Amino acid sequence: MARTFKLCLLDEKFAISRLPQFVEIPSVLAQGDLCFISRTDEELSVICPEFMAPNNVQQVSGYRCFRIVKGTTPEDTGVIDTLVHPSAQAGISIFTVSTFSTTYIFFLEEDLEKITQAMQQAGHEFVAEE
Repeated sequence: MARTFKLCLLDEKFAISRLPQFVEIPSVLAQGDLCFISRTDEELSVICPEFMAPNNVQQVSGYRCFRIVKGTTPEDTGVIDTLVHPSAQAGISIFTVSTFSTTYIFFLEEDLEKITQAMQQAGHEFVAEE
């Protein structure tokens, strides 16, 4: 039997921004809201609520996010697969970000109803944000 999770839909709308590799991280991102920052040898990527998104950079907005409630651990296996598979079967593009204690699933807001149905059909349950 496939693993299932309790998911909650976060209230915020998110933007994904691409900044130059060595640019300074915008100070607004240290204000305490949910954000993810990754620097590679090619870019600085930022995922944050739309109202905090940097200006004048390559950006895609209009993302929503599910969070696994009660979290996971770095040792857990199959977490991403149980989220990606139903999304792919429904033809929905997603991306995930995992932290030490949970996983976030980002998708375009226009796919909210479709991805919710796909996740429920896969056995995932939706609960209020804790």
